Amino acid sequence: MDSYGSKEDHTSSRNVSLITNQKIGRVVTPLVRVSRIGIFSQVLFQETIDILSDIFSIEDCASISFSLNPELFNFLVKSKYAPLPNVQKEKLEQMKVDCIISIGGDGTILRVARTRSDIPILPINKGRKGFMAEIEPEDVTSSFKRFLEGKFNFKEYHHVEAYIGGKSVGSAINEIVITSTDLLKPIDFRVFVDGIAISSTLADGIIVATAIGSTGHSLSSGGCVLDPELEDFEISWINPINLAVRPIILGSSREIKIRCATRINPIKLVFDGQVSLEYTPPVELFFHPSENTVKFFRSRSFLAKLRQHFNPEIRE
Repeated sequence: MDSYGSKEDHTSSRNVSLITNQKIGRVVTPLVRVSRIGIFSQVLFQETIDILSDIFSIEDCASISFSLNPELFNFLVKSKYAPLPNVQKEKLEQMKVDCIISIGGDGTILRVARTRSDIPILPINKGRKGFMAEIEPEDVTSSFKRFLEGKFNFKEYHHVEAYIGGKSVGSAINEIVITSTDLLKPIDFRVFVDGIAISSTLADGIIVATAIGSTGHSLSSGGCVLDPELEDFEISWINPINLAVRPIILGSSREIKIRCATRINPIKLVFDGQVSLEYTPPVELFFHPSENTVKFFRSRSFLAKLRQHFNPEIRE
């Protein structure tokens, strides 16, 4: 473990309250103190250094120990940022922290969440849309002060999990995409809900998304936006031949089965755009809520984010 200057014990009575085991629905009231924070980013630009500078300059951060992923730490050193004794270098997998700040887009958030599902995440947006992010770069100082004051909620969301032959093959936070290994070859998809066939069509792919994943690939494929407080799944098709096929929202208690068939090529399952698996058709997949979860700190309402991205011209 590398650090700026000497390693010191930075825990103190000034450490702020953030996490608890007292749940109300998906919300957890902040109570337990935080003394260690991880920061992960693959966005190595001056804007990232500016965000770090805003965080480190907050008075209460002097009593907190920060762990940065090696790429970010080395970039910080090369930028000739003033040495701080409470900043050290650790791999994401090895961080012993109470929460992790991700700086980047949804891909960065998903990588952190899939690697460290045991630790809650505070996402700072350096991507494009940033539906999953909580803090915008221009609001880092004010928002992080509120975070340290315990004014953020802690929310937990379940993954969607895929099964083949009764065995789990993986889970996703946002979505599971089924497509062909040859992008020019459609797949014959037959969808069953509670044992009833509701759709049969050729398509380039199909997406099973969670509520928080509905603003990702599913939305780009013509799906709708789901309130992240819902436990529902959304099924949307990618370029279906049958134009009558439309996205459908289903309660997570439903049994969802998708039968996939192609003449030649294997099919590919892609989990959150991070992991892919190939199978030889015909294949039957079942989808259920997973025991795996992702944990986020939240302060802004989802509706405020929706307005920001879709109707920014609207004012209070």
